[in-house]
Amino acid sequence: MTESSIFALIGGLAGGQVYPYVAPLNAQGDPAITAPWIVFTVVSEVFGDTLCGPAEENGALQVDVYASSTDDARSLREAVAVALTPLNFTQLNKTNGYESETGLFRATLEVQSMQ
Repeated sequence: MTESSIFALIGGLAGGQVYPYVAPLNAQGDPAITAPWIVFTVVSEVFGDTLCGPAEENGALQVDVYASSTDDARSLREAVAVALTPLNFTQLNKTNGYESETGLFRATLEVQSMQ
């Protein structure tokens, strides 16, 4: 699981406003874009090992969707989940929140996959 492989799956969502790790910021440190947008983070990559070398890879990915309404954030998060199905994830967690600094709703998706 790499940033480029994740972007290939979800890069067309949110009008193309999909960013690894952090959304573009202005000089004051505030978002330089308007909602909605998506930020994703490859949280971890764990490799199994055998006597013959690496066996499998377990990966964890976090995707945060930011939108002006909770319904928009949830809807876009569902589109992300569908787009990520090629990862064959083994676990999916969803959480919701509100970012008081930006006034935006956040819908988070955490997936774990084994390859």
